[in-house]
Amino acid sequence: MARQRPARDDEGPDRGQPPGGLQDQDRPLPPLRGVLTQAEIAALLRPDLPEHIGKSSPPAALAPHRAPVLDTALPDAVEDRTRRQAGQLAARLALAFGRNIGLKAAIMLSEVARTDTGALPGLLQGKATAIACFGPDDMTISQLVCLPARLVDALIARACGASLSTGRPSGDWQLSAIDCALLEQLVAPLGRALGDGLELQSVETDIPFVVSTLASGPVSIAEFGLEAPELRSEIAVITTVPDAETARSIVVDRDLRAAPITAVLTARLARLSVPMSRLTDLQAGSTLLLGLPTDQPVEVLSGGRDGAVAFEGQMGRKGNRIAVRISARRRSVLADL
Repeated sequence: MARQRPARDDEGPDRGQPPGGLQDQDRPLPPLRGVLTQAEIAALLRPDLPEHIGKSSPPAALAPHRAPVLDTALPDAVEDRTRRQAGQLAARLALAFGRNIGLKAAIMLSEVARTDTGALPGLLQGKATAIACFGPDDMTISQLVCLPARLVDALIARACGASLSTGRPSGDWQLSAIDCALLEQLVAPLGRALGDGLELQSVETDIPFVVSTLASGPVSIAEFGLEAPELRSEIAVITTVPDAETARSIVVDRDLRAAPITAVLTARLARLSVPMSRLTDLQAGSTLLLGLPTDQPVEVLSGGRDGAVAFEGQMGRKGNRIAVRISARRRSVLADL
């Protein structure tokens, strides 16, 4: 009789089932990250999502966007006028250099800037070997022409008969008295190019001194590039900017010179009040005492008998005519125009 082999724990009617009697529907699955139950699997397959998921939503309302207006996009009338004037000055300088100085060079505007006289010493240091000072008279300097060493050397060389350079310019090159005298003769014709009534007053090398001769306030700086055969240099023109009242006076004065008009001036000795009875008794030879000393100045009125006092003077005679010598100015005649 064959001997029956005892059954092992993993054999029997439910062979292949794990210990504990779990059924297939309750058997956990061993994923990589751990063990999930059937409920967890169902939750993953059929998640309970909010109602708005998967539905299209209208786009959010956007506020209208207004592009800002850039100041740089707007033309600056003052700056445009200044640049136009500087461009015209470049053409006049080119003609003056070619016709009067003998240096036919192309002069083109590089930059226009505005600063104060207090900043000029630092800006000109090392850039100008000679500075030509122009103005309407020897007591008024209104424009400076700054000449660098290379241009000064070329001008002096050409005046002396050389073609390119004297060979002297260096970092510490200083003009001699003879150099300045020669340079004055060369740059004097530039006055006509700078403006009406402007004349060369001096050529200086001391920058602080030159700046001190300008009226304190704003100045305009126009920089130009200068190119000629075998020469490339720069030139700068510094112009004082007058205030509104001075600028108006300059404009009116220029207009008066262009189109002269007649002004009424009245010389008033004195004003006297007398009773009517005294006036009726006046006859030829009667004397009226004005009550003024003999050296009392005569007032000259602008605009008729009721005008403002413009001048003071002394009564006298020139030839066979009565005249008034002006001794003081009390008011500008242009202020009444």
